[in-house]
Amino acid sequence: MGETAAFDSISLTAQVVLLGVADLAADGETPIQTHTVRRHCTRRLENADTAVVGTITEADVIRSLYRLEDVGLVEEHEPSSVSPIGKGRPAYSLAVSVDAVYDGVDDSLLEGAAD
Repeated sequence: MGETAAFDSISLTAQVVLLGVADLAADGETPIQTHTVRRHCTRRLENADTAVVGTITEADVIRSLYRLEDVGLVEEHEPSSVSPIGKGRPAYSLAVSVDAVYDGVDDSLLEGAAD
């Protein structure tokens, strides 16, 4: 699937999550776990010029990351550490360039967004 088709096939919520991963990648902070992506997305949406998305939950982030991985926009990395109960959280990074994300997402998500 080409990049343009991939962007056309994802929801606004997934686009917000993708923007979060792109912002964090631009700052050299990826691979990144879901809770950090959610925190960043919440801050980013505070001043964004859209009310369509609403509140982003961690479940929204997880579902979006799975979808974004399916269409080839992010990559999942195996957990680098394991919790005391034997589970690890996967981390994610971009599979496309940061510029491709900024060019491909809905413009209303970029206008007035907090950095």
